[in-house]
Amino acid sequence: MKKIIILASFISLAISFGISQELGPLTNQISVLGSVQLKEPADQASFSFSVKGVGSSLRLAVDDANKRVKTVTGKLIRLGVRENDISTSHFYTGENLGDKAFLSSSRDYQATLTTVVTVDSLSLLDSVMYATSESEVKAVSDISFSLRDESASRKQARIEAAIKAREKAQDFATALGVTLGPVISIEEAEPTRVLNQQTVRNYPNPFNPPTTVLSEKLEPSSIDETRGTGIFAQTIVVTSQVRAIFSIAPSH
Repeated sequence: MKKIIILASFISLAISFGISQELGPLTNQISVLGSVQLKEPADQASFSFSVKGVGSSLRLAVDDANKRVKTVTGKLIRLGVRENDISTSHFYTGENLGDKAFLSSSRDYQATLTTVVTVDSLSLLDSVMYATSESEVKAVSDISFSLRDESASRKQARIEAAIKAREKAQDFATALGVTLGPVISIEEAEPTRVLNQQTVRNYPNPFNPPTTVLSEKLEPSSIDETRGTGIFAQTIVVTSQVRAIFSIAPSH
């Protein structure tokens, strides 16, 4: 029994030693977090519009709604919107309870189609929005701004975060009078995110002009904040955070 206890203790000690060897020494290291917020002007926008079709049957109501959508999208395509950037996002059919005809069945049923439009040139957005709102539509809403090449912005933010981590580690090393060694490990502490500072929910008009509200929590960016063209341009914020561990070079 005594031999079994001694053997178990030996195995436990060996396991602990192996784990400590895998983890490596916890001394002579500098661990830092590198965080950045990059601001870029939006270069594309999307919005949605809804149309209502009516008819004496569901089929006729849908046909009427489709015709109305084609009339609006035809205008937008002539202005420069690509056909591939127009898609249907919501479809509803049912009995028309709101404005039936009194002595006719021509408006007994309704069909509502919601269409999403993406504009990849903000210089077109003003004319596209007005052309849509001046058509026979129920509503124009859900305007949002984004980046065409979001992956490139994410990559840039990760690179900037890694550079920031090394700068911070070098600051610590200089302050403590030690020499910064090579990086031991680096990992993404927080997922890289792309945030829209403001989403406009209703189309602005001369009596409700658009405004840009910047969050007071935003830190200065390492990239100049340059506004895009057009009154709708918004700022997109890309955030990234990495955790890096650097070794401390042995003193000579």
